[in-house]
Amino acid sequence: MYELAIIGAGAGGIEAAKEAIKNNLKTILIEEFPLNFGGTCLNKGCIPTKLYLQLTKHNHNLENIFLRKNQVVDSIRKEVFSYLDRKGVEILWGKAQLSDKHTIKINKKEIVAENIIIATGSIPKKIIKPDGKKIIFAEDIFNLSSLPTNILIVGGGSIGLEFASFLNNLSKKVVVIEKEKQILPNFERKVSQRLRAILEKSGIVIKTSTTLDEFNLEKFDIVLLAGGRTPNTENLNLGEIGLKTDSNGRIETNEYMQTNIDNIFACGDVTSHKMYAYVAEYQARVILKNILGQREAINYEGISECIFSIPQIAKVGIDEDEAKKANLSYQIIRTNFRKFSSSHVYQDEDGFIKLLIDSKGKILGATIISNYACELISIFSLAIRNHLIIDKIKNCVFTHPTLSEIIPSFLRS
Repeated sequence: MYELAIIGAGAGGIEAAKEAIKNNLKTILIEEFPLNFGGTCLNKGCIPTKLYLQLTKHNHNLENIFLRKNQVVDSIRKEVFSYLDRKGVEILWGKAQLSDKHTIKINKKEIVAENIIIATGSIPKKIIKPDGKKIIFAEDIFNLSSLPTNILIVGGGSIGLEFASFLNNLSKKVVVIEKEKQILPNFERKVSQRLRAILEKSGIVIKTSTTLDEFNLEKFDIVLLAGGRTPNTENLNLGEIGLKTDSNGRIETNEYMQTNIDNIFACGDVTSHKMYAYVAEYQARVILKNILGQREAINYEGISECIFSIPQIAKVGIDEDEAKKANLSYQIIRTNFRKFSSSHVYQDEDGFIKLLIDSKGKILGATIISNYACELISIFSLAIRNHLIIDKIKNCVFTHPTLSEIIPSFLRS
């Protein structure tokens, strides 16, 4: 019997395996295909997307970018696989199905484990049926070494805006449609509008309160479906063993990331929290502590949401719209980057920070638009998770010229 079986070798599953290694647990990691190793983040999501965003700033040769992406992904995959294999984690390829609370079937073989972690990730939502040619899921663009000119992106969330940004870098004619009233519906309306204005100024066409039915697809060379993701749980046999999921198919977990079956845990996109690799990894670490009897509850305080569009947008804590709904008392502190010399050095003059604080100076939330927002937000993540007041930050002395120095500087002004 294995002490731990992990279904899914994505960000959460791999992190769980690494933690298991540290604690000498006899572990097996199950993934359907070798090329899926690393999950969506490595193969079709975080790494390729952000690599394209970086490379297309200075290189418009898509074939070269495509080849470089393959090199980077293969290198990371091999390095992680080699590490786990070297440390004694057994890796098994095949489609997993749960037979009972301790038994997993893979390729007519049965695996028995004391504890099980489900980390099978997510798959794209089917807004319409893709045809594999003109209509494809956004992530399938990473299989193409060339692209046509006129591109329609369906979905104005994180995936749609990130793809729009690097396609715009490649001088493609990009139209983004979003069925909601604003892009990034989970972000504060005013801040979303500010980002939209910057994106449109760069040449991206954005249509909100708009559905696919309103568009003639014949006018576009290719249609990218970027309407969010859904948990990848359909073939796991969850219902048959009595494991509870919600109406969207997400696995229900308690504060210990434990399902209604006491020895089965879940992390990452299959659960009900935000679909981010770093959240999956954090959840995996908490699960391992609980398997080892340390009884630690999950704590999402100070975990940011980041969109790697150009410019980036990031938030942590609560925003003004959320504070109003909760009837909280708050004060707003904000600044534009243009008045700070470092913003001109890094060509980030459109940068913007908005903070919400309470009467005692405790930071309730922060939102940033900047070419480096996803780096800068970590300062406020640290502050919120550790309950720091703004005086602790304004007295910091940061390096000049950097964008991070704007944070204590504007708090002192």
